[in-house]
Amino acid sequence: MTFRLQCVLVVAALVVGCGPGEEPAVGGTGLAKLLPAAASMNGWQMADGPTDYDSDTLYEYLNGGAPLYLKFGFQRMVHVRYQFGDHSLSSVTLDVYDMGSDLGAFGLYRSGRPPGAEVRDWGAEGYRSGTVAAAWRGSISIHAEADENRAELTEAMEDLVAKVANDVVGSTSRPQIIGLLPHDGLVPWSERIVAEDLMNHAFLPGGVLATYRVAGDEGTVFFSDLAGERAVTEAMAELRAHHDQWGEIVDDIDSIGDGGFRFVDPGLGSGAVVSTGFFVVGVHGGLPFDVQMDLLGRSSTVLPPHQRKWCRLFIWPRCRADRLPVIQAFVTIQRDLCLYLACVGNTVRLEKHQLDVPARHDAVLYATGHDGELTRP
Repeated sequence: MTFRLQCVLVVAALVVGCGPGEEPAVGGTGLAKLLPAAASMNGWQMADGPTDYDSDTLYEYLNGGAPLYLKFGFQRMVHVRYQFGDHSLSSVTLDVYDMGSDLGAFGLYRSGRPPGAEVRDWGAEGYRSGTVAAAWRGSISIHAEADENRAELTEAMEDLVAKVANDVVGSTSRPQIIGLLPHDGLVPWSERIVAEDLMNHAFLPGGVLATYRVAGDEGTVFFSDLAGERAVTEAMAELRAHHDQWGEIVDDIDSIGDGGFRFVDPGLGSGAVVSTGFFVVGVHGGLPFDVQMDLLGRSSTVLPPHQRKWCRLFIWPRCRADRLPVIQAFVTIQRDLCLYLACVGNTVRLEKHQLDVPARHDAVLYATGHDGELTRP
């Protein structure tokens, strides 16, 4: 069946859920407007920048570090260096990144947060660690670094990050997928997003991991949202083969989720993995057996089963080519994002099978002449 489209399509998505605060940053971000004016900082001047970078030029600035940012959905950034007085090495570097989503900004921010960093009330979350300060809010991630650990530099560094973070218009809530982790025993600030190859396994497309501490024992919980029943079955088989080769399969599990197995690994310690719905959930480390089973059970209970939720797919007529990378970023990072973008010519004919939606998503196409939200079928 053929449908005539102009602006908006609806997608029935098998995802974690839809929610506000996760819309992609499309079009101009106005990042430079977030930079504090040097004139407002007594004795300071802008010694370098502002310089803009996008996904094509990010390598010029970050070189080998660019892939990590791109995996988290990087859209663009602005870089500037503030200098105190006449000494070029008395400076603070400030980088402001538009990561395209709350999930991407949170993921990038947490990937660089060292254990034991000092917590700061900036934006959604911030920290200070030595000569580095960082924060995130909405789709924006902020990073600053002082040349030396001197009070006049680190104080300015903190002020810069705080001002940018508090001026950002965006959500201060953590991504919804982080809230699926069990709360009891969770080590604060340990939750992280992994963009791909969770636990260094190429068959796990990415996911969430966090540290748990119970009665002095510590371990790691992780889960990955896969593309469907077949992908889950294949991932569980790969994990079993891996632990059978490098460790030992201790026992099967049939009382949690859709079942799994326990293992002992020389590097990870004791652990267990189960599948539940489209998720693979695991735990490993030094936690006792009963605690591991409790964490797996609680995780399997809160992770959504095979279910459909209705989300919107926005279609922009004649949109610029530089918006196209946004689509890929939202498809590949995490599937708890339910707002997808596509670009088509004005008033085109499109077959359902031609719509490139992610695996586990069923396209339901409806025509509309404006950007309004469509009624559910």
